[in-house]
Amino acid sequence: MKFDIYNARQSMTLHRLFFGLLALVLSALPAYSVPPETWAAPAARLAKEIANISGPGTIALTLKNQSSIPNDEVAAIRRAIEAQLRMNGVQTRSAENAASSVAVTLSENLQAWLWVAEVTQGSETKTALVSVARSGNVASAGIGPAMTLKRALVYAQASPILDFAMIHAGNDTHLVILDAANVSLYKSTGTKYELEQAFPLLHSKAFPRDLRGRLTIGKDHLFDAYLPGVICSSNAVTPISVMCHESDDPWPLGSQKALFNSARDFFTGALLPGIGKPVSPFFTAAELQRSNYTLWIFTGVDGVVRESDGLNERRVASSVSGDWGSDMAGVRTACGLGTQLLVTSAGDVVDSLRAFEVPDREPVLVSAAVGFEGPITALWPSMDGTTANTVVHNLTGGRYEAYSVSVACNQ
Repeated sequence: MKFDIYNARQSMTLHRLFFGLLALVLSALPAYSVPPETWAAPAARLAKEIANISGPGTIALTLKNQSSIPNDEVAAIRRAIEAQLRMNGVQTRSAENAASSVAVTLSENLQAWLWVAEVTQGSETKTALVSVARSGNVASAGIGPAMTLKRALVYAQASPILDFAMIHAGNDTHLVILDAANVSLYKSTGTKYELEQAFPLLHSKAFPRDLRGRLTIGKDHLFDAYLPGVICSSNAVTPISVMCHESDDPWPLGSQKALFNSARDFFTGALLPGIGKPVSPFFTAAELQRSNYTLWIFTGVDGVVRESDGLNERRVASSVSGDWGSDMAGVRTACGLGTQLLVTSAGDVVDSLRAFEVPDREPVLVSAAVGFEGPITALWPSMDGTTANTVVHNLTGGRYEAYSVSVACNQ
């Protein structure tokens, strides 16, 4: 409703004038429930980091919320950042009138919120990260109270990790790490893992730039490692040995095997024994078991998320999947429907995972996001399918961290 209180030609009673003024006052109040000073300190720190990278001048600022900070707080955060940028000699402009672009992502981990800024100048992009302590006065979004995602750090190293697995041989527990150079075995000492042996990956063809790899349970041995054009297999007993050979055999994906394009980083869509209807090329897939059928979710190489029960295929509504990343993993738990879909967030700076269930063909969010300190570079179901193996490139330390992510039922 519009109140023309300054138009002298408008006939208005005192009663209408009072309520008109009241409406204007209320509309001018901030939409957030948190005092603006809550965001002042972290906004100042982030603005200073941005200014140190960009220098004085003009920027085009975008802001995306992938955290549990309520969406009605985001406008206040943006205003705080813009105010602090001006104090540092940086003005926000439209993209066509700015010398640099800055993309700010609001993310989080278990301890704090993480605000990350990607500053792009020409062909160069630099990243700034600020950790923001959670305030007791700030309410979380409260999305998806049914379940909670929990992460546990397993291992970290300087080189990219493609996949990892825990195996038991004899009386010992071993950690298997798959990377671009080796299949490495680590023995648990109770407090840490010590390297036992590294088996080199022998191959005559160059691996693709965006390398992916997968560890699976072997039929009559401990495990197999799948890479583009290469399969490595262990023996069945200790001492453990691993042999590699070149092969384009399809990779195991739950109850199916999927042909992998060894020159690229995606699956062709050919499945064995197949689910009925042909499948378009996809980056990753998740299998959700039902009482009388199996539902498959695919992230297509065309960016479209599809689901199929073998007879019918449909697109998942963009209103649901519009902010999904390209990685997902299906896990079996004692919560809810018994199977959940863990999905990465869109974007490649700071990542998070959320859990969804599909009760009636449409995914439903059932958990808040669990955040990480960098992009998720690999996501696979664990060998027993009850947790998700998650590899993160930590932007602060620069190391690759292997996390086991589990689903806990909220009582």
